[in-house]
Amino acid sequence: MSSRGTPSNATVGEKEIVVAEVLGFCWGVRRALEIVRNAARERPVAALGDIIHNPIVVEQLTREGVLPVTDPVEAKRHGLDRVAITAHGAPPTRYQEASVYDLEVIDTTCPLVTKVQRLAQKLALQGYFLVVYGDAQHPEVRGVLGWAGTERACAAKSFDDLPWDGPRGTGAMQPPPRKVALIAQTTKRTDEFTAFAQALAAWVLPHGGELRVVNTICQPTWERQEALARLARTVDLVLVIGGRKSSNSARLVEVSRSLGTPSVLVERPDQLDPALFAPVRRVGITAGASTPDEVILAVIEELVRLGFAPPQRLWRDDDPDVEEFAD
Repeated sequence: MSSRGTPSNATVGEKEIVVAEVLGFCWGVRRALEIVRNAARERPVAALGDIIHNPIVVEQLTREGVLPVTDPVEAKRHGLDRVAITAHGAPPTRYQEASVYDLEVIDTTCPLVTKVQRLAQKLALQGYFLVVYGDAQHPEVRGVLGWAGTERACAAKSFDDLPWDGPRGTGAMQPPPRKVALIAQTTKRTDEFTAFAQALAAWVLPHGGELRVVNTICQPTWERQEALARLARTVDLVLVIGGRKSSNSARLVEVSRSLGTPSVLVERPDQLDPALFAPVRRVGITAGASTPDEVILAVIEELVRLGFAPPQRLWRDDDPDVEEFAD
């Protein structure tokens, strides 16, 4: 495998680790973990799903008294009196179910997700058919659609997912309605969302149609994707550290591969295959927004054990102006 880019501050012949400028935990994840850990110090808490999509963190939280359950009924059956909403958010029905069973709600929803939920509600009340660009089964998307509170809404990643069979003004049996709004799951790729929006405009705008597009992909997501794009052009292989359930980690793998750089996803350092790294001269490191710092450092240590020189630098803090993005 040939080297991509010239190493700096490294001895000729050394195998290098290059770390993305921005990676790992975002402030929304840190906030969620702080909230639920503080609650668990008082007494055990039932989590309505994975607080964040990282198996190592879920294991840690379980040991600390944050017990994963599927619904409030299971929480009650275990004798717990508090349930935690995950960082991805949940539909209003979850809160209502907790109230029915007299359970206290500990809400760890990321403020940026809450912002999208409120926007979905507002757009629905304004008469728009709401399209959420995202994975229909992802908890964030299910929550956003729940807050929209209407049947005139859907999740879509392609036109096959839309309830229409052709553009307005073309004689389609089921064309789009006159008013359509498009928002995004916060962990999607900006380039793919933009392409989808442009294609959707061609279906909605003819014959007096109106399309409102709001890019709700969050800053931590696009910062990590852009940092990776700069990194991927200079290395032979990108190693993405993150949970297999993590949407933003999966997007990082896609970004790297779309730029022509091979990429693999690992959750833990013991998943590194020495044979994979034998021909690699420069390996790039990035991590999803739900990956703890200690896991990233453990993977780097394992790469050093496999013959790579320690990285010249680690990553920077990336906390955005929360007030600006969460209002």
